[in-house]
Amino acid sequence: MADKSGSEFVEDATETVHDSNVVAKPTYKVGADVDDALQLALTDTEVSWSEEEERKVVRKIDWVLLPVLFLGTLIGYADGQAFGFSALFGLVQDLKLFTVSLVNGQPVVDESKYQLAAGIVSLGGAAGQYPLLYLAQHLPSGIVYGASIVYVGTLAILTIACTNFKQIMALRFFYGFSQVLQPMAIIIVAMWWKTSEQPLRLGLIIAGNALGSLAGNGVDFGAIKIKGPYAASPWKWIYVILGPCAMAVGIATLLMLPSTPVKAWFLTPRERKIAILRLRSNNTGVHTRKFKWKQALSTFLDPQLWALLVFSFTFSFSNVAISSFGGFLVSSFGYSAERSLLLFMPASAMALVCILAAGVIGNRFPQHRLIVAVCFIIPSLVGSLMIWKLDRHSKSALLAGLYISTMFYGALVQHYSLLAANIAGHSKKTVTNATITIMAALGGFCGPWAYRSDQAAENYRDGQIANLSLMAASIFAYIFLWFYYTYQNKKRAASLADNQHTIDPNVAFMDLTDRENPTFVYTR
Repeated sequence: MADKSGSEFVEDATETVHDSNVVAKPTYKVGADVDDALQLALTDTEVSWSEEEERKVVRKIDWVLLPVLFLGTLIGYADGQAFGFSALFGLVQDLKLFTVSLVNGQPVVDESKYQLAAGIVSLGGAAGQYPLLYLAQHLPSGIVYGASIVYVGTLAILTIACTNFKQIMALRFFYGFSQVLQPMAIIIVAMWWKTSEQPLRLGLIIAGNALGSLAGNGVDFGAIKIKGPYAASPWKWIYVILGPCAMAVGIATLLMLPSTPVKAWFLTPRERKIAILRLRSNNTGVHTRKFKWKQALSTFLDPQLWALLVFSFTFSFSNVAISSFGGFLVSSFGYSAERSLLLFMPASAMALVCILAAGVIGNRFPQHRLIVAVCFIIPSLVGSLMIWKLDRHSKSALLAGLYISTMFYGALVQHYSLLAANIAGHSKKTVTNATITIMAALGGFCGPWAYRSDQAAENYRDGQIANLSLMAASIFAYIFLWFYYTYQNKKRAASLADNQHTIDPNVAFMDLTDRENPTFVYTR
């Protein structure tokens, strides 16, 4: 199952291909400068296949890749949110993540150390994105993805050994490097599925977040009931269970996940050709091993990047706040720690339903992804408003507000599908996804600080106001993208209508960016 070096597809790095009808790049070389799939596309120009053959290839890809990517997401999120619920069962006390001071003669608990420990993982994620994704461009994606999951499991087990604030801070910082899993999943999806197929697949993969939360809640609830050596610190059992599970999934991923369709061990040689050639319509390529600094720098001149950054920050701000402070928020309604854990589970279920629904709707209406995203953000605005403004004695209504506020998870599916569909050029994809993840990491770091422990009696007023403001900003960013993509598509359609040349279909594998490729059409 292991991948070969791939040199069989790029043996002659000096072979030059000429075609007077190519618009964007009339002369190009087959080698590291272009997509790994180009050699196959050039040597198999006469390959044709039936719809049934293509459906069979897609089914094989689905059955192998989707479970692997789903489990990676599930394990990553279950481990990530475990920190929030460990805080309810002794972690804060054992690691001394609080201070007590007297204010007007009354003891006041300051949980700023816990907030810092919850947020530092995001700074680690921000620090690791560019070097890790740069490395990922030169290594097989299966190895990078699988090794990252093994890494998550290793650090989960090491969490048990932490005994103080300094140790957990150091470990949590390096834990953040595992956030490379999300951009890697987006890049992998773009390698294997057509643009029209991506929303549903991304929805199924991202569902691992919500199901990971549900599974994590279940593991957490069961773990705290275990006695044995950690009876006095039940939070440790959570990591004893999750750590080895993550390592097992990571090892399985290393064995099963190929780097590109060119090297898919589960496809026949003919099926590999179909898997590659059917992606021409994406115009985003498959994989290019050489990092191109021109593409990297052009990323920051692309307006869509800056608009997409807004929701990336917003989602992580709200997501980390919910995962780290969700238990505290429910307990602030007047419930016990165990009861809070159970009552938080429907919030995860709501997120799961929204993610799957968003994938199905995006698949059904592939040119309305921005509209779908906005439709999932608006209810979250309402939910945050309910938590902020409702009377604290209205427990059922407050819980309903919490559950509704998680509907923004559905927008994440559309957000990721836009990243997979609208960013072309492998180096540009690498830098874009790294930048998006860094902004998300910064949002994740800021999230816990908006939820001040001294505002628990006010349902964390500042946190709800911040959520409302960021959700509104995301809606405006998506409206901007709608008009930007519409303008660009009309402009290119007019240019192609005036152009008398024939476009080489292999332009899709020349590693051009979306702004360089004259045939590229943005998905809205």
